[in-house]
Amino acid sequence: MALSLPAKFASDIQGRDTNLIPLVVIDAQSSITNNYIYISTNSIFFANDSYMPLLLNIPSLKESIDIEKRNYKISNVTLDISNFPYEGKRFSEHVSDTSLINTNVNIYWKSPSSITLEDADDNSGDALNIYRGTVRRYNHDDEKVKLVLEDRSQAMVH
Repeated sequence: MALSLPAKFASDIQGRDTNLIPLVVIDAQSSITNNYIYISTNSIFFANDSYMPLLLNIPSLKESIDIEKRNYKISNVTLDISNFPYEGKRFSEHVSDTSLINTNVNIYWKSPSSITLEDADDNSGDALNIYRGTVRRYNHDDEKVKLVLEDRSQAMVH
């Protein structure tokens, strides 16, 4: 199956220089809160949501398949998030009322002309959804929060 890119995104990456911004959407909904947490490397307002500039690294993805041995290595993504106060609140305080374990996380690439996120149901939108996963490990100290995400394919592949 070929990767289909949103039209605006495909147009933006045709040139020699690109300007892509990672956007991370954490589904931190619980019985107490009904919130999503939006973080990025930049402080931006995108698709009616304000993204906090707390992301310390640009996520990288790795995946491998060994057809001969029938091994499939699940892609893991590690997100390093600043835990210094931003607008009077630390990231760990944003998630203190809910457990992040098994929380859904989506990572997108936003290009300059992108104005909406890709919808998982109908693939509409301008920003490219590059990763869908769940939080497997979460730890933090006073400086940094580390989230380890695992691709959802483990639930389907044995």
